[in-house]
Amino acid sequence: MFTMCSYHPLPTEALPTPKLCLTGRAPPRNATVDLTHIDTPPNMSAWPQFHNGVAAGLRMANSSQVDSTWIIYNKPKSNDLTNEYAGFLMALGLNGHLVNLHMLNVHDYLSKGHEMTTVGLLLGMAAAKRGTMDISTTKVLSIHVPALLPPTSTELNVPHNVQVAAILGVGLVFQGTAHRHTAEVLLAEIGRPPGPEMENCNDRESYSLAAGLALGLVMFGKGGEQVVKSDLNMADTLCHFMIGGHKRPLIGPNKERYKSPSYHIKEGDAVNVDVTSPGATLALGMLYFKSNNSAVAEWLSVADTQFMLDHVRPDFLMLRTLSKGLVMWDTVLPTFEWLKNNVPEILQRNAFNRGHVEESVEDDNMTDFETQSQAYCNILAGASMVIGLKFAGTANQSAFETLMRSIKLFLTFQTNPRLVEQAGKSTVESCLMTVLVSIALVMAGTGNLEVLRICRYLRSRVGPPYNLYVMYGSHMAISMSIGLIFLGGCRYSLKTAPESIAVLLCAMFPKFPIHSNDNRYHLQAFRHLYVLATEMRVVLPRDVDTGQPCYVPMEVKFKDTEAYQNVSFTTTAPCLLPELHLIQEVHILGPRYWPIVFHRDKNWSILEILLSKQGTLYVKQRAGHLSYVEDPKGYRSMLAKSLTSDHSSHCLVKPDVVKAFTSDTRIHAMTEYFLRSKYTEDCAILQILSAVLYECVTREKPEAIMSLLGLNQILEKPDFDLKSEGVTQLKLALAYYRSNHQILSQDVDHKNQLLKMEFLLSLKAKLENVLDKWQSDHMELLVKYLQGEVLKGYELLQLTPYLTWFDIPTPTNISNIIVEGSPTLPVLCSNLPYLSVSTLKRILTAWKAAV
Repeated sequence: MFTMCSYHPLPTEALPTPKLCLTGRAPPRNATVDLTHIDTPPNMSAWPQFHNGVAAGLRMANSSQVDSTWIIYNKPKSNDLTNEYAGFLMALGLNGHLVNLHMLNVHDYLSKGHEMTTVGLLLGMAAAKRGTMDISTTKVLSIHVPALLPPTSTELNVPHNVQVAAILGVGLVFQGTAHRHTAEVLLAEIGRPPGPEMENCNDRESYSLAAGLALGLVMFGKGGEQVVKSDLNMADTLCHFMIGGHKRPLIGPNKERYKSPSYHIKEGDAVNVDVTSPGATLALGMLYFKSNNSAVAEWLSVADTQFMLDHVRPDFLMLRTLSKGLVMWDTVLPTFEWLKNNVPEILQRNAFNRGHVEESVEDDNMTDFETQSQAYCNILAGASMVIGLKFAGTANQSAFETLMRSIKLFLTFQTNPRLVEQAGKSTVESCLMTVLVSIALVMAGTGNLEVLRICRYLRSRVGPPYNLYVMYGSHMAISMSIGLIFLGGCRYSLKTAPESIAVLLCAMFPKFPIHSNDNRYHLQAFRHLYVLATEMRVVLPRDVDTGQPCYVPMEVKFKDTEAYQNVSFTTTAPCLLPELHLIQEVHILGPRYWPIVFHRDKNWSILEILLSKQGTLYVKQRAGHLSYVEDPKGYRSMLAKSLTSDHSSHCLVKPDVVKAFTSDTRIHAMTEYFLRSKYTEDCAILQILSAVLYECVTREKPEAIMSLLGLNQILEKPDFDLKSEGVTQLKLALAYYRSNHQILSQDVDHKNQLLKMEFLLSLKAKLENVLDKWQSDHMELLVKYLQGEVLKGYELLQLTPYLTWFDIPTPTNISNIIVEGSPTLPVLCSNLPYLSVSTLKRILTAWKAAV
């Protein structure tokens, strides 16, 4: 979770998979103990290795170049499929890279018969083709689900875990499509009886749950549509599986398939709710998601009498509360009062109150305090999960405080021997882990330290006092919580779109395994489906000049809704933005940086592209201000403001003054090396350099330093070593700033022009003085040019800058002028109207000298 999408592999190198550390230390001397030296159950490390492979694969960035050849290249060198590689294949599917795997290679993997590889490949393919109803993927999944095969098809020996993965994969491929035939098959599979003969006898709960979750994915939020009200009677059937009752006769292909009874299990005529209730309960809630259907909500309500509570397993009350929250989604509030309103009055009165209830001794003996305390814990945990799902990735402060209060309540139960005995340590531990995952969902990607402290405390519970109730599943929940709050290095967060809520339900199912091979109630591979609900929402400002990260104030304005209008908040980037569909405008604030505005109706696509490319936002620092790292309080920035308010002459600026305006290391180096000269003969150069630096830094145009110095150096050449290129550059700059566009434009801010007109005019006057001096000393070269003589070598190099600056025409053009007697200025003006009077005077002087 922490390293998600942080690695860009090379196409010529295999993806490195870190070795799973299975070495421990034995107290009191902390001696190192290797796993091979102790007795362990068989295949104890199988699923941890699978998770390790998924974690390694999720490190790959979405922009990585992955093709079928590279995927095959990462196979183990021994050519035997491993559990790590199985997890790697699932991770490729979650990242969307598995679509590049050729179907021939898929067949090659499946034909090996490696159970873990088949599970990872099927789930990865389904995740990559989520909601597409892809035919080829559906065919591959159908081979591993007997209910989707024709009645006359050959029976295949498909492992149970593969069937569980395949049936949920069907739900992923058909997610949100309300496909009728798929929904009908999945509905029947929730109540699949044991058999025939020796089949479907072990871990039936996980298959029924996967079928219910798959049905919920296909029909998510479709409870009000006509397909649900047709002959399927979907809601009634799900309620039947949830509550129980007499079995209904099988119809269709299932009637013949299960004609032969099971040789292992005899269930009788009643529905086994211990198997069917979890999947049916969640499917009912997902079916009527956000429908606010009061009738369905009443089915899922917790009973308010002890007699009715005795007929429901306490852990099922958690799922019913969770499903009721899905149905009544709009009424969910992030308050502790809403949590307690889900608990019936009888439970609020009797839970954890053995010996303190003011009733008769006879009534006290009839009250089952243990059951009611367990029901109280599970209902609170289920309601907390609803808050966690609704406010996932939002960092909502009210939701955080509510769930934190709930965690502290369960910690109080667990640390008080009198209270924890009334509900049982395992029940309190399971509910505590559920609430912990819920608060991690809310604070996903924020790196919240309070949640981290709780996780560290819970993680420290290792040793004999805790071994009876702190199991493998507790450590899984704690690790998932830590990973969620640091999701993708705090660059990613969770979405709350309906399709995201559906996959989060599959991943965060509040029933954790007891040991590493426990898949009885929930297949461990489903825990990684949270990736489908993640998105990058980080904004990381960088200074455009230095390229370094910086802090920038930011205002986020939400879109107006019926519940609120003109709502906004101010934060400091780097930060996580809320979901984009909720935002109207993002505005960079503060006096230290130039403002940037992303508006939904104008340049919103730029923000979306920015977030898809690591979230880097380049900002420009204003002159006279330093970054928040260098000047947290703004005192040095205030000094710079006072200096800029002084409009007196800045002929010679001290280096410390320049440093107060900018943090650019290049400008700092220039001031240190060039403005600290001790030689008096450098005074003129220092004055020019000081003026240029001060002008560019205070006017926020450091890019113009080289241009200004370059133009000034044109005139600093000794012995008239002028270059025609430099003279041309100065001439073009002067012509641009003299143009009608610059003079007449009303939008031009003359104070912030890149080059000052006064500076250009001073260079012009200096250059013309140099050229006039050269003309008086080298009149013979100009006369030769006007007479049409050929000039070569050094003479031509000296004459070219003069001709370029004054636009002296060619000798041919001058010879075409017919003059009677001595030439005069009016005659030249009439024949050469495109030249200035000063240029014509110079031509006239040279002409007379030639005559």
